Amino acid sequence: MPRPKLIAFDFFGTLAANEVSEWIATFGTIVQEQSLAIAGSELHAQWSKREQQFRLVRTNMKDPLASPPFRTYWQAWRDAFAETFAALGLPGDIDAAATRCVDDHCSRKAFGDANTALIQLVERAPLAIMSNADDVFLDGSIAFNGWAFDPVISSEGARAYKPDPRAFAALCTASGVAAGDVLYVGDSPYDDAHGAKHAGMQTVLLHREQHPPGRTPPPDAVTLLAPDHEIQSLIELPALLDALAKVRTTP
Repeated sequence: MPRPKLIAFDFFGTLAANEVSEWIATFGTIVQEQSLAIAGSELHAQWSKREQQFRLVRTNMKDPLASPPFRTYWQAWRDAFAETFAALGLPGDIDAAATRCVDDHCSRKAFGDANTALIQLVERAPLAIMSNADDVFLDGSIAFNGWAFDPVISSEGARAYKPDPRAFAALCTASGVAAGDVLYVGDSPYDDAHGAKHAGMQTVLLHREQHPPGRTPPPDAVTLLAPDHEIQSLIELPALLDALAKVRTTP
């Protein structure tokens, strides 16, 4: 397997945290800002059930072109709030609630291993992002952590959600790097490892102790493609790249 010409990362859950506790804090803010008669944790639990349905149907992997019309997270979250407030009889402002979720995503903090790994990796290959995210909060969180990647591809920009191969194709088009020369790193077995592998990329599955809420479950009929490599920490990536280089150059 050749050393990659580009290392691309998922963002939330891989480089920056996106934990349930952060979501519950956001929903607590929504309840407080809108004077809603419900606990933030309960509102989040009820909303999550409806938001999960969006994740289940947004991508048709049997025929990606037959996927439902693309909706940004802001639009999908707004729709989930509309359904939740109606079901609970709450007089909530659905636009403001969705915007609060987006705004709070703009300051997601880096995992402890991210900065150290990125400093070492940038000396080995260019670094990019392909993330299921809206532009506003993806760009916001990248800036919040003082990072720079090229290119940065969001699902909003690609108009497709991982594991749709069109999302990964957008990364290749923007970077000018063929799929087989990209090493894609992410923490989701379905969206990241399976999706990138399906698109022809080399893959690394990162096993985090904490997983982001609302992770897309694979359809029952899908057999997940195995990642090329599995790691427990981003700190392991530089050594992995060096090992790939040695394999490539050994006669």
